[in-house]
Amino acid sequence: MKSLKNRTMSKHPFFLVLLAAFLIASCESDFDVEELEGGNEPPVILSVSEAQEDVPVTQGVLENTYIIRGENLSTIIGIWFNGERSNFNPALGTDQVAFTTIPETAPYVGQENVLRIENTAGVTEYDFSLLNIQGFTESTTEAGVKTVTLLGGDFSDTETVTFTTGTEEDGNLIERDAEILSVSETEATVVVPDGVEQAFIYLTTSRGATAQSESYGFNYTIFIDQLNQDWEMSQWGGTFDVENTDPALGEYSIESVRDAWSGITFTPSTPISFNEYNSITVSLYAAGATRQVNVALNDFNASVEVELTPNQWQKVVIPLSRFYPTGGAPAAINRIDFQEATNTNEGPYTFYIDDFGFL
Repeated sequence: MKSLKNRTMSKHPFFLVLLAAFLIASCESDFDVEELEGGNEPPVILSVSEAQEDVPVTQGVLENTYIIRGENLSTIIGIWFNGERSNFNPALGTDQVAFTTIPETAPYVGQENVLRIENTAGVTEYDFSLLNIQGFTESTTEAGVKTVTLLGGDFSDTETVTFTTGTEEDGNLIERDAEILSVSETEATVVVPDGVEQAFIYLTTSRGATAQSESYGFNYTIFIDQLNQDWEMSQWGGTFDVENTDPALGEYSIESVRDAWSGITFTPSTPISFNEYNSITVSLYAAGATRQVNVALNDFNASVEVELTPNQWQKVVIPLSRFYPTGGAPAAINRIDFQEATNTNEGPYTFYIDDFGFL
């Protein structure tokens, strides 16, 4: 988990200058201890604050920098988070202030949640848990509700989960609160808010920590509730409906009713560079006799067969490299087809398309 993106620095010039100096100096020598001057009493921790916002917290995010305030801090010789030693430079602190960065390797699940500081006169411990989002998984309920499960920890004190797009600086910031379904130490499951195509997910705890996920959603959308205006649809051997409501992951999905080996075609007004994206992602729902669908590029220049489980939404991610495993990829994508491939003579064959785009 990297330091939080899309967050503005608060206006604390003195601490920001010290923070910059700390980050430079700590890279030069993580654990070197110079000859120190200070009192002969053990350290005292009064508060810990996230350095950018300078607001007291009792939980920290891996790899973020924190300000420790207290007494007898000028003689610190070591700082540990759940037993993992952190880097710091005593020359940048004072007897009342110390800066430290939580190591990426610090454990955060199943721990006693202890910040431990040792100086030349003794040791003190402080209740301080750690937070990290390792990743997330996606799923869809039987009712067609999209959910995300954040993985990592310690999520025990989760207060809010927010899907955020844009930035304040660009004037396009949108924050959507998610309904929290369940929380454990290592997982937090939420409902994806309506209208989300791409977002960063922020989890905030009652201990004052906020962690950010990697990007959720699409880099390029072809269909979510409606067809991208830069694309057109056509077909052969069947019918389709772009305003189908049941089943649908949002307001609408595309219903495709097919004869054997017939299909539905998506065509962009301007070809999409093959190297611009990594994968095609789409959610498919098989109904009736449908069991296989071919996803094809550029008028069947290459295709991948997808096995479907009936009567449930199935998210499919196909790396573009899978279409051309031995090379020969085109410069651009000018057509994508979904072809019925079950061929059991039990048609018509019905499948539904939703949440379709590129990653």
